This record gives sequence, C-alpha cells and structure tokens, in this order.
Amino acid sequence: MRRIEKKNEKSWSPRTQGLPRLAASLDRIYKKVKVEGFAEDKDNGLDEDIRCVRERFSIGERAAVLLAAILENNARNGCDDDDLSGYIGCSNIEFIGFQGALRELEDLDIINRRSRRGDNYVMGREALRAVEKDTDFRPMKRSGLEADEFFSRIRLILADYDRDLINCERMLEEMERLIADNQHLEFCRLAAEALETPGLCDTEKRFFLLLCHRYVTHGEESFPIDRLLTVSDYMEDDKCIRRTLANGKSTLQTSGLVTFGGDEGFQDMDSLALSDDIKRTFFTEVTPAKPQAVKHRDLIPAESIKPRELFYDGKVAEQMERLGALLEPANFAGVQQRLEETGMRKGFAVLFAGGAGCGKTAGAYELARRTGRAVFAVDMSQLKSKWVGDSEKIVKGVFTTYREMCRTHELAPILLFNEADAIFSKRLENPEGSVDQMQNSLQNICLEAMENLDGILIATTNLATNFCDEAFARRFLFKVEFVKPGAETRAKIWKSMLDGLSDEDALTLANRYDFSGGNIENIARKATVGYVLSGQKATLQELLTYCDEETLSAQKTGRRIGFNV
Repeated sequence: MRRIEKKNEKSWSPRTQGLPRLAASLDRIYKKVKVEGFAEDKDNGLDEDIRCVRERFSIGERAAVLLAAILENNARNGCDDDDLSGYIGCSNIEFIGFQGALRELEDLDIINRRSRRGDNYVMGREALRAVEKDTDFRPMKRSGLEADEFFSRIRLILADYDRDLINCERMLEEMERLIADNQHLEFCRLAAEALETPGLCDTEKRFFLLLCHRYVTHGEESFPIDRLLTVSDYMEDDKCIRRTLANGKSTLQTSGLVTFGGDEGFQDMDSLALSDDIKRTFFTEVTPAKPQAVKHRDLIPAESIKPRELFYDGKVAEQMERLGALLEPANFAGVQQRLEETGMRKGFAVLFAGGAGCGKTAGAYELARRTGRAVFAVDMSQLKSKWVGDSEKIVKGVFTTYREMCRTHELAPILLFNEADAIFSKRLENPEGSVDQMQNSLQNICLEAMENLDGILIATTNLATNFCDEAFARRFLFKVEFVKPGAETRAKIWKSMLDGLSDEDALTLANRYDFSGGNIENIARKATVGYVLSGQKATLQELLTYCDEETLSAQKTGRRIGFNV
C-alpha cells in the first residue's frame, strides 16, 4: 500500500494540485500512459485515478485510459485511432481490442466521432461539463420525453453534426435510437414505421428526419435539396441523388413521404417538402413553429414609404379608392376567404397602364403605405441572363420568394413589377431563335405563377398595347388606365408641390401647360433648388421659365443617325 501511495505522490505536480479531482486524475493518467504506455497487468501507480474516472463516468478501465487522451486532444479537433494506439503503446492490430471501449464511450454519449476530418474522437457536451464541474457524468435524458423535448434533442443532434462533432452515420443512429426510446409519442411510432419503408436508404432517412425537424422547429414547409445534401454521406454521388429526386423516383417520393416543394400547381423542383398526409398525422402532439418572415434586399417595409398626396381625375380616383379599400387587411382577408370557399383564385393581379409621370408607381407605393403592406419591388434589369436557362430560374425564383413572403408575413406584401412590359408582353406565335423561345418561356412561367397567386401583384407599363395577349389580360383582375390630369386636378398638384403658391397662379400654370404629375414634380424640384441657393421662393415668371424648359424637354425627339437629304 505504501509503495502505491509513494508512486501517486511522485506523479503529483504543482500544476495538477489546482485542478478539480476528476480533471487531475485524467491529467495524471494521460501523462503517465503517454510516457510508459498502458498494460492492464502492470502496476503503473494509477489505480486511484482510474478508479475515480471509472466511478464518475460508469465505464471500464480501458475506456477511462482512452478518455484521458481524447480530453487532452479535444481542443485540437480530437484524436484518431492512430493517435490512441500510439498513446497506449500498441500496434494497430492490438488496438482492435480497444474498439469496444471506444464504442462504450460513444454509446454513453461521453465522446463523439467526427468523420469529415477522418474518424476523430472528441468529448461530448455533457462529459465536458462533468469534468469542468467535477461531478458525476449524467447523460442527457433519452426516454420518456415530451414532444417538445424530443424535437429539442433532435435539434442538438443536428447541431453536433453541423459542428462536425459526429458523422452522418452516427447522427442517424442517435436519431433512430431516440425515436425507439420514445415510442409513447405518436410521432415516434409513426416515424419508426416510416423509416422501415422497403427500399428507403440511410440518406433518405436523414432527409426525412431533417425535413421533420425543419417543419417543427423552424416552420419551414419546404427545404432546398442543396441543403438536404449536406447530410448525405461523402462517399455518395450527390449528382445521382439529385437526378433521382428530380425524376421523382426516390423511395421518399414514391412512398408518399415527401413531395416537391412549392405550392400546389406550382412545384419547386429544387426543394422537397413533407407530404400533406405526413404533416396532418405526424405532428398532433406538437405545434410547428411559425416561419420567420422572409427578408430580401428588394423588400421595402410599409413604414419606410413616405406619404404622398396624390391627385387623380374622377374614374382613376374611384378605381384607386376601391383598390385601397380592398387591400385593407380586414377586407382583404374576408374577400380571399370567400373566394377560396367558392373555388375561385384568391390572388389579385392589377395592371397600371398610362403615360410617364401619371402616378402609376407612386400610386402603388401609396396603396402599400396606406394598407400597411411591404413592397417587393422586382429589379427588372436582373431578370434576364445571358446564360441559357438562367433567366427562367431567376423569374421562377422571384415568384417562389414572393410565395414565401406571403406565407411568413402577417400581411401579404405587394409584388411590384415596374415597366413590366419587359416580360408581361404578347407571346410570339412562331418563335424562331433561342431568344424568342426564352421570352415565351418566361411569359409562361409568369402566367402559371399569376394563376396560382396568393397575394397582390401590381404591374406598371407605359405601353399598354404590349399587354394585348388574352392570356395575360384575363389574369389582371383590375386594370387602371392612368391619364394626364385635367386642369382642375393639375392645379391641385401644383398647390401640393409648391408651398405658398396662390390659387390664381396654380390655375394659370395648370391651364397653360398640359403636364403630368411627374413633369410638375420636376419643376417643383428646380424651384426648391433655387430656393436653397438664393433663399428666395420662385416667382410666377420663374416658374413659367421652368415650364418652358420642361416643355422643350418633353417635346424633344431623338436625332436620326445617318445622312439627311
């Protein structure tokens, strides 16, 4: 006994004295075995330290010795079989005898196995906590979980995989074991049956469980295939998997567990979603999270839209007032519900047509501000690409993003296409070149999306004649033709644009110049610049001069190129 105590005394170092009991024992085990190796039939003076580790973790002697090396190398991405065999001083063949100890540590969640950097072993979350707090190791509760607890555990398993703490095989094993240990939950009973579907491979099982997790934890109805492939085995051919999914031939799809993402009638071939039957039956014990509102650089919040006083002549004013009343949240929800009950399309597409500066775009933004809706303003210059097939993907992506916005926002935003004749135009009957075929393809995507629209689309154009395609025309429920305002309305616009302008001067300007609201705004801006520079408000004569300059600008035509005779 004295001899053992003496050896323990020698292995003690000043630095070890400050460590908690469990950490100190692991430290002494590591240092001693690293120098002398490990042999079970040899007295190495570590009996007390090994006993401490064994009791705290409820593991065997070999597992305790290996755990010391794994903890030591934890900050350096763990250690692999070669590191461990070298540490205990045995050959790789001899180390086969220690695989059971490694498996023991894994099964208890004391260590995790990484695979994307090779089979490296690292300490588990709860094991590290036990060492830090110098307490007995208690693995996380596995069975008897509530539904919310169960999905929180699934989230932790996936988080460990994302942080490269476990490999994809281990990830599936842990999720399947968690399902097997909680058969009192309806989800676990049904999921266990689903995972036994004949022909379902491990990658498809991981896809299915990841879709369940995203649906419950994040409220996501569908999930991109590219992100699903992050849980596929690195030895598998991602292109082959994608091809099988694109053809709808995976067991997941043929068994009815999942389908393509997107709304009914407008499938997104680049994403997968749980089938309606799965969503209806698997999640009765848990409420899926409300999806986070989709953010986009082209999404303009209602509160950031500055109010503007707009003036329209009789018919246009009536139509805009009717649209404003329709888009009021309470009215809009009731109308959509009634349309859906009667089997009609519940989306609203609106066409604003008319000359430049007549208030089409300003009217769309004012409708959004008035009804508290954001505006998803589409950048038309970004819709077409020089690469074959890219334009179709971009346009389809716009509508996919907008559908997600409608689903995740409390109020459906307004999808705004300014100068929409670039794609909402008459289809060519006999397309000859690839450009013509692409244009028709874009228009067909738009037609299909408008047919299945859930929200509000507003398209503006200066060229109404381009919208004579009957298929487009019938999809625009409301068509508002903006015309140049009459003299009385122009006078009101002049008054609203120029503070302090008299009624008489406003009427003079309105009667003399047949301007649109955009023209009047240009003149008001010039007058404002002059006021800032001189400190004097523009006189009527100066305003008349600005008007004459604006008239010349409006009447100017492009010069001909070439020789004139």
